[in-house]
Amino acid sequence: MILLSLRRHIAITRSKSYFSSLVVISTAAGVFTALPPATTTLCHAMSTTATSAAASTKGCAAYERIYGHPPGPYAVGVTTTQFTDVNRVDPGDTTRNRSLQTEIWYPCFVNENESTERNKFSDFVGLKGILDSQEQSKALTLANKAFGGYRDGLTIEELDESVWINRAVRDAKPLSEKLPFPLIVFSHGSGAYRASYIYWCEYLASHGYVVAACDHPGSARFTVVDGQPIVPDNASPRSKRSSMEHERPLDIQTIIDGMQHLCRTDSRFQGNVDCQMVGVTGMSFGGYTVAEYLERHDPRVKAAILQCPSIATSGTKPLATDRTNTQTPVMVMLGSEDTVIGERGNQAGRDYVDNHKDGDSYLLEILRGGHVSFTSCDIYDQNYGNGIGATKECPSLSQPGKTYLPLDITEQHKMINSYGLAFLNSYLKGKENDKRYLQENHFEETGELIYRKG
Repeated sequence: MILLSLRRHIAITRSKSYFSSLVVISTAAGVFTALPPATTTLCHAMSTTATSAAASTKGCAAYERIYGHPPGPYAVGVTTTQFTDVNRVDPGDTTRNRSLQTEIWYPCFVNENESTERNKFSDFVGLKGILDSQEQSKALTLANKAFGGYRDGLTIEELDESVWINRAVRDAKPLSEKLPFPLIVFSHGSGAYRASYIYWCEYLASHGYVVAACDHPGSARFTVVDGQPIVPDNASPRSKRSSMEHERPLDIQTIIDGMQHLCRTDSRFQGNVDCQMVGVTGMSFGGYTVAEYLERHDPRVKAAILQCPSIATSGTKPLATDRTNTQTPVMVMLGSEDTVIGERGNQAGRDYVDNHKDGDSYLLEILRGGHVSFTSCDIYDQNYGNGIGATKECPSLSQPGKTYLPLDITEQHKMINSYGLAFLNSYLKGKENDKRYLQENHFEETGELIYRKG
């Protein structure tokens, strides 16, 4: 958590084409933040060497339910930072620069004999960064209203006490290995926020990736920047959408640039992150953000995953068929029953794969999956809808006027994480076993997954 009264600022100027922005990085003072701990002995505190997959999964049935798989061999740490691009003015508030509250998940060192601070939902919300008690109270009311949209009556307090399941250790010591870990940048969907995808971000970190996910102010459900809570503004839907279509890809560059600078200046991450080996991933509007960023041909980006991307309804050109980057390996993930992007959006996703002429491309389509299948919204509500429904059927896209019972969300996340990890391992780590995994449909017998190469 960022403590605004203690934070330090680091400003840098870059001259190369992908280092043109001036970025201010706000972090807690010192190497590790010591907040009043809510300590408990958790099953993520398992291995001092973080090399035993058996040890890392002991007692972690809850995490297997979230990820679809047992966690990977690494314990996971998490920290919050803020990246500010001083060459950009935020369209939602022209008195300040574009600032991005960012979560970083990473492989970490955890001593199994020590209690660890439980990472709470409120740590992601950022209220502790608001020092004035009255302002914090107002922000809490605003946050409860925002996150209550996930389920009627849901509160930050309830999420802290019982609902929020995650395995990351707040501000744990990053693990150092002979080779640095590749960087994954994740872009959230419209109306979501950076920690809405625990099943994905934590899972990748547990398999040896550093994952950075920012809030996109203006389309994030709730965020805090410089101690000020921010919710989406009241601009007209089209003007707001156009603004975010422009800003979001620039946010991706700010995160990559900021992480690269952080790895040179912050002792926690020096030598631990390979910022020349980057994967960009995103869901919905975040999927569009990734597709648009690929058009910038950033040489640091070696692979991309687009989850239910809104490429049919975003931007000024049809990226599914008209784009300049058909080289960077891509994977598109869809839910056949996605009523948000609809059949038009799903077909655009399929076309994106088929028109990726000069690089490897893959399509994964969950037959009883929907738009929200690619989130962790099941943590908030097991019957959230549009792909998440433990006992409640959802309106069908493939059979209009009818309903369907979504595939168990654990099975959906298993499909997403299985192929997503294999794809990233193939193109960011050069793992041949994972490349072979990508050659076939490993869920064909279930009849629940369409999978093919482009």
